[in-house]
Amino acid sequence: MWLRLGIVVIGLLALAFAFLYDLTSSVVGSQRAFEEQARKWAAERTTIAQIDEIDEYRGKQAYAVVMGKNQVGTPVIVWMNEKEIYFDTLARAVPKQSVLDAVRRGYPGGKILHVVPGLEENRPFWEAAVRDQEGRYLYIQYDFYTGKVIKTYTVQGNT
Repeated sequence: MWLRLGIVVIGLLALAFAFLYDLTSSVVGSQRAFEEQARKWAAERTTIAQIDEIDEYRGKQAYAVVMGKNQVGTPVIVWMNEKEIYFDTLARAVPKQSVLDAVRRGYPGGKILHVVPGLEENRPFWEAAVRDQEGRYLYIQYDFYTGKVIKTYTVQGNT
């Protein structure tokens, strides 16, 4: 009886590990496919010659966001999806590090989940997602050029 129980437990553990491996593989595979698509779009639809960072923004529209340098070395950013493209230089933009610093000052003790360039109605901004000490999720939009807070959304998390 103990032998059968042991075999069942080992079988269930093996099944659980296989499921987790499959789930992890599909997530990693999806991320790789997304980055490959973003690189392809950047090569075909922009003047970006060097890619420094690829992000994903999900708002009213989802965008692949590519930051890098064009052929003459100017730092640039582009938001792209299948139908739309929005291009800008980073010369006037508030640096990502400044946004990270502002989030840390504004939400001490909070866990920064991401800071990504967002785009709504052709208006670029930085979106910061933070989980605060009370378990709430905060989405803060910072103006891309001034760093001022535009909007803040709070979503109650499971506590």
